[in-house]
Amino acid sequence: MAAAALTGAAASGAEAAGAGGLGPGCHPEWAVLAHHAGGQVVTPPGAVPVACGVDTGYASSESSIAVTGAGSLIYSPAQTENSMARSTDQGANWSLTYPADEQPTSFWNTVDPFVIADRRTGRVFWTHVTGPVRNEGGLPQGSGFLLAAAYGFQVYTSTDDGRSWSTADYQTAPMGDWEKLFTGPPPPPSSGAAQPVGYPDIVYICANSPVEVAGPGRLCYKSLDGGRTFVVAGYNSPSAGEPQDTCPPLNFNNGVADSRGTIYIPATCGRSDYVAVSHDEGSTYTWIPVKDAPTGTVLPSGYLQLAIDDADTLYAIWPANGLLYLEVSRDRGASWSPPMMIAAPGVHDVQRPAVAAGAAGHVGVTYYASTDPNAQRFTAYITQTDDALASNPLFYSGPINDPAQPIFHDYGLTGASPRVDFIGGAYDATGTRFWAGVVRQLSAPDANGHLTTTGYVGRLALPAVAGGAVLLVPAGPQSGSSSCLGQARLTFHINAVPHGRVVRARAYVNGRRVVSRRGRNLTSISFARPPAPTTLRVRIVTTNNKGGRVITRRTFQACARTPVRGRVRRHRRGG
Repeated sequence: MAAAALTGAAASGAEAAGAGGLGPGCHPEWAVLAHHAGGQVVTPPGAVPVACGVDTGYASSESSIAVTGAGSLIYSPAQTENSMARSTDQGANWSLTYPADEQPTSFWNTVDPFVIADRRTGRVFWTHVTGPVRNEGGLPQGSGFLLAAAYGFQVYTSTDDGRSWSTADYQTAPMGDWEKLFTGPPPPPSSGAAQPVGYPDIVYICANSPVEVAGPGRLCYKSLDGGRTFVVAGYNSPSAGEPQDTCPPLNFNNGVADSRGTIYIPATCGRSDYVAVSHDEGSTYTWIPVKDAPTGTVLPSGYLQLAIDDADTLYAIWPANGLLYLEVSRDRGASWSPPMMIAAPGVHDVQRPAVAAGAAGHVGVTYYASTDPNAQRFTAYITQTDDALASNPLFYSGPINDPAQPIFHDYGLTGASPRVDFIGGAYDATGTRFWAGVVRQLSAPDANGHLTTTGYVGRLALPAVAGGAVLLVPAGPQSGSSSCLGQARLTFHINAVPHGRVVRARAYVNGRRVVSRRGRNLTSISFARPPAPTTLRVRIVTTNNKGGRVITRRTFQACARTPVRGRVRRHRRGG
């Protein structure tokens, strides 16, 4: 373990104010469309989100992004694959952050760096693989990259909003590349499973084993002490009960964990796609087919991916025929909804999708695509919804860079460096704001095949929700009910009211006031759920210290909900 370091360098800031006070890099002229599945464009029921995007100012390759509990953005990698970019102001300004104790690499695309935040705690985890050869000096000319074999891993943990990092060093572990991190609560103590100590969640890392690319297995480790130490959890593949199928290790993607401590890992195989389910912290697995997802061997970004929301609903996505598909499982993967085509209306050739889920019904996906079926360069998009559990979900989709200036071209495995093998997306701690972390290519390859790139971060800002209140679903299991409104108490996160601190909040259910709170800076409000009605019409009034008010109205029925309706009453400037 070692102390960590934070650089003082800063990237050039983006447009600090942004459009309409929404934050940096926001562009109302970038069209965001409301639509249902199948690309059916509809008239939005309220204000349309505004697309926003900013450069980090640092070179990047295969990317991921995390949002800390305090709302800071951590983008991986930045400048090299030994460091990350950090922003505390929604991307207006960026600086480098990196561990002090780290095995460095001199190359792009050799260590697969990957960052996540545990939304329940705000703790951030970053990992990359290690290996016996990581610097080209002293090696035959041009051979350094080819000899930089991956073996072992390090996990870096930040408990202070990404300012500093501690290191868990496992350079001799029999793990190669394509490492993925995820966190989740343990199974209940009654199951006999090991319980974490000093930290509420288990940290998992899985990677190809024992060698990079070829595997042929996928080995997982787990940490029961918040990322300080790791022990072997077990092989995801091969494992008892694994189907007689061809499942290349590069076709496994990141896992997720539900509130009961069950973990789910997706795999795209030759005859079927599967979700491998473990109830014992990765020791054993049951494999469940996902019949609608496309099959294949080693595919460029065609893999099955999973996300899970705070109500334990699973979401599966995959690209097929140039489009993007989503399925929903409310029974922990036992059955799935019919697939929904959710790509932005009119786009083609969806590439590199990445999915995340947050509060109940909140799902976001980022990807590259183009409205030109013959395009060679592509725009970064976000598709997101907060109504994924409705019978006919409403999606919002839009570009997060100027579509007239596409930012990505796929040069394949050998055409240019750095490559963009994957991109990332993540929700904040409230589970209501989705952020995309992608790569913007600034040039064509030079004579040596080198690309100039920058990290690029975007979102769809939702002005209709600003200042309002959002229902939070507890991460723990609900007694006797799996519905979103099954808990005895309902808790709402309070967003900031513009130009001041929230000092008063009142909640009304079906016309009756149920709670009134005062405080210096309120961030949540909760009340007992009325026992009788199955439909709740909720109105929450939040007031800031300057007299400004936001009134939020929404109707809930189990996990279904109407779109947010909000009204802002601004304080008088002279008052």
